[in-house]
Amino acid sequence: MENDNEQYPEGHFIGIWIGVGIAVGAGIGVPFGIAIGNPAFFGIGLPIGLSIGVAIGTAIESRHKKQGEIRPLTEDEQKRKKQNVMAGLSLLIVGILTFLVFFII
Repeated sequence: MENDNEQYPEGHFIGIWIGVGIAVGAGIGVPFGIAIGNPAFFGIGLPIGLSIGVAIGTAIESRHKKQGEIRPLTEDEQKRKKQNVMAGLSLLIVGILTFLVFFII
């Protein structure tokens, strides 16, 4: 049984469609790179899929917001979001340092 009055946290649909867009973009980019014969084009689908996913997710989110089905993030969700951002930035810094150590120095 579906709940018609379900409330979704802010950014819910955008996050889902970003993931779908990246997956579809990767599925398009890899065959494109193979068809051209240049593996450098494998990543071409990722930004295309990302932008399409953000556009679709934003449109769906705004539609649900007009219907009153989007709620603001709770304090716990905001705290978890900040922790995830910090973890992602930490991994990015570790990746950049690893690249510098192995390929530049």
